[in-house]
Amino acid sequence: MKVKLFTAHNMAEAMVQVKQDLGRDAVILHTRRFRKGGILGFFGKEMVEVMAALDSPAAAPVPGKRIPIAAPPAADDTQVTALQLEMSTLRKMMEQMLCQLPRTGNSSSPLLDLLIKNDIEPLIAANLVKGLPDDQSIAGSEQDIVRKLLIDRIINCLQKTDGIKVSSTGCKTVALIGPTGVGKTTTVAKLAANFALKEGYKVALITADTYRIAAVEQLKIYGDIIGIPIDIVYSPDELKAALYRHSDKNLVLIDTAGRSPSNHYQLAELQALLAVDPYIETHLVISTSTKYKDALEIVNKFSVCSPQKFLFTKVDEASNIGTILNLLYHFPTTVSYMTTGQSVPDDIELASSTKLANMILRD
Repeated sequence: MKVKLFTAHNMAEAMVQVKQDLGRDAVILHTRRFRKGGILGFFGKEMVEVMAALDSPAAAPVPGKRIPIAAPPAADDTQVTALQLEMSTLRKMMEQMLCQLPRTGNSSSPLLDLLIKNDIEPLIAANLVKGLPDDQSIAGSEQDIVRKLLIDRIINCLQKTDGIKVSSTGCKTVALIGPTGVGKTTTVAKLAANFALKEGYKVALITADTYRIAAVEQLKIYGDIIGIPIDIVYSPDELKAALYRHSDKNLVLIDTAGRSPSNHYQLAELQALLAVDPYIETHLVISTSTKYKDALEIVNKFSVCSPQKFLFTKVDEASNIGTILNLLYHFPTTVSYMTTGQSVPDDIELASSTKLANMILRD
């Protein structure tokens, strides 16, 4: 069996190489995508690697040259089945061996294993540890130095963190958007309490979450306790009017209804609501306990609303927070806040790159 590795800019180019070198009878054993170049392995060009095999001792066909092929010897069904089984077994063995190969030059790196264990994508994890000494080859205080270098790299990946900036003059409008069940209403109440009670700003609440009566009642109760007004709106025109009424406030917080990422009508409705004021600062609220694949879909689908910042909730409920790093690797966006419980006005804090990096590396 002839086995060969091909590298190309995309899968189509790789398959052309396979056919030219091994012919149409080649079997694909393994494929993977990786990044080449960039800074510390990041922002490099995506490449495709394909491992293919040809179960024939004959040389690969040369394009444009016809080679006479002798008729194969007759074989009964039993022999054919046995050969197919042998090929299948061999392929599985090779796939298992490929899975055991080191993803980077850092073979069996405990730091790499720790990153992957915390749901960091293997490619991102490999880029983070690239060039760092293997933990197994160092000892003592040097391990702390290597860990600190890795934390610094993670901090750089987390991009910028920045909360809501309120001025003593003018009115700042902030809307929280996101899917159902991520904690938008409670988060709005926490923000309102902190800015009104702790920082002394004039704050107003607006809720467009008229799908859930409980959400409206919940915000009314919070508004009464905090001592701030709350308006309920059902349409973009009503939102526009409410924003005009509260133009004398320092901060207006808008709670929107949870939307399904797969419901295009709901997303279009939300987009139309936010379009009443181009200066609305939009925070996309994502639960940290959401699986990365689902979180990726949420970000992609809610991009029609052009969120400026991410806000991560339920950090206390997540067994790990690798989803945050994975998202920010693909979508370099500012992170505003993270919530760590249900208590109002507590359990919310400005996002910290250093704190998040240390949480990502927790054992």
